[in-house]
Amino acid sequence: MESNEIAVYRGLGAVRNYGIAVLFALLALNGVTLGALNWIENNELHDELLRYSESLPSPDATATEQTVTLPEDILLFRTQSSAHVGFYETSIGDERYLAYADIDKQAVLMKSTTAIQREVTSFAFALVALYLGELVLLLGWWFFIRSKVREIFEAV
Repeated sequence: MESNEIAVYRGLGAVRNYGIAVLFALLALNGVTLGALNWIENNELHDELLRYSESLPSPDATATEQTVTLPEDILLFRTQSSAHVGFYETSIGDERYLAYADIDKQAVLMKSTTAIQREVTSFAFALVALYLGELVLLLGWWFFIRSKVREIFEAV
């Protein structure tokens, strides 16, 4: 009888170790998910700026004014300088922007990264809440199993 009890307690230790491994795996999975979301959102922002840059008309030296239709959250600057080409990050005041400079169109398109950071942060809070719920479920399951095994051995 005593050898069965020792074997069961060893088994409970193995189950506890398995539960801890599951918690670490879930934490790593949530971290990878958050990183992937951040990467996807940044790629969408790059794609959006590139798409709008391609839709811009080429500058015309004879025309003094050109009308360009862009969403409200995208800023357009016409420039003659080629200090920056391609994507880069900049800030105006406290706000950070992703900028795309197109030398052929002589334009710099900028969009704030604040909306993306807010979205990623809110998703991170949702993942933390989900992880805490998973932690509560696993701990509840562990305490339930442990108490039932102890009840079985006390009854015998």
